[in-house]
Amino acid sequence: MNHITKTLLGMALGCCMTSGGVHAASIQSLTIEEIGVTSGELGTSGLANGGGWGNYFSSDGTYMAPPAFFTSNGTDGALIMGTTQANGAFSTGFNWGGSNHFEFNTLKSAPSGTITGGAMTLNLSGLVAEFTLGHTAFPAAPDASTLVTSVSMIDANHYFYTADWTHVFNNDVYDLNTLAIQPGWNSSGAVLHFEGIATMAPVPEAETYIMMLAGLSLVGLMAHRRRKLV
Repeated sequence: MNHITKTLLGMALGCCMTSGGVHAASIQSLTIEEIGVTSGELGTSGLANGGGWGNYFSSDGTYMAPPAFFTSNGTDGALIMGTTQANGAFSTGFNWGGSNHFEFNTLKSAPSGTITGGAMTLNLSGLVAEFTLGHTAFPAAPDASTLVTSVSMIDANHYFYTADWTHVFNNDVYDLNTLAIQPGWNSSGAVLHFEGIATMAPVPEAETYIMMLAGLSLVGLMAHRRRKLV
């Protein structure tokens, strides 16, 4: 029993030390909004009321359209970590070529992210842009080694952030109705930029961990006594 108590006390001390040092803080949500001026020029989408933009390039590297801008004007008002969101939830979308309307969703996989020591890590593997008029879905997750992020602290719970990446289509564009792969898009792709405000998930205080471990210690003590009685 002394061994159990010492182990639990050691865990509690470790929690206390972690809470006072550098640790990974989970992101709760990301808005997509212009932050260029208010963030001290950390980011700028180039449009006063848009915090993101995307552009398409063909297989020969030629950009086919000027950037299409978008913002977090959906029903949720932000990209929510840890949950999937349908079209229109975090953005009402963007237009390329005037009539080609695309919408983002994360139905294939919920996003997640952390900020550790002033650096942001994001998992956007489920991000998809759907061209519903053309019945086509274009995965828009960052390709390996292309995601570049930056953050600037506003307060303990909020950061300005930017995220830039590239996705090259490789047998992943598919028909929305049949789910059949559309290989004609291979080697073309998209570049994307998000910027806005990251809100952090609440972090339990060290006292919470200590109380939890004290409860576990009590349970262990009761189990130890029960074994003695038996």
